[in-house]
Amino acid sequence: MGGRENGKTALPPDIAVRPESPADEGFLFALFASHTAPTLAHLPLPPAMAENLIRMQFASQTASYRAAYPRARFEVLERNGVPLGRQVIDEGGDAGCVVDFALLPGAQGGGLGTAAMTAVVARFAELGRPVRCKVMMHNAASLRMCEKAGFSKIGEEPPFMDLEWRPSR
Repeated sequence: MGGRENGKTALPPDIAVRPESPADEGFLFALFASHTAPTLAHLPLPPAMAENLIRMQFASQTASYRAAYPRARFEVLERNGVPLGRQVIDEGGDAGCVVDFALLPGAQGGGLGTAAMTAVVARFAELGRPVRCKVMMHNAASLRMCEKAGFSKIGEEPPFMDLEWRPSR
């Protein structure tokens, strides 16, 4: 999928999307921790306890996603073979679902997330099907990314905003 034209945007040629493998567990934990650790930083926890808490949350999220979305595609985004993000996409139901999308902090802000989400939208456009996602209401960067990829707000379930992309008829 890397570099392929997909409607409005192509992924940069140095970006590849591949299935997750067991060898990715260390990277996936580091990615999860890069987004979770800052929220725990204000708590008076010893570092070992904070890491154990993050490991438990990571294990819980992994198990929850795999149970709730057994047919989802769990994918890693790489730049020149170096992992920098992940996406979990479920094509089931009346609409597809972006279950999870995350980039390492150093990979954010340069348009890669928008290009990746636009590529996901293009997959569903080819199928003529809508795709939905939930984004934390306070996550302005992710909300902008989804808006740029063509998603629109369809509802709220605090703390999440429900978004949807629909194919043109």
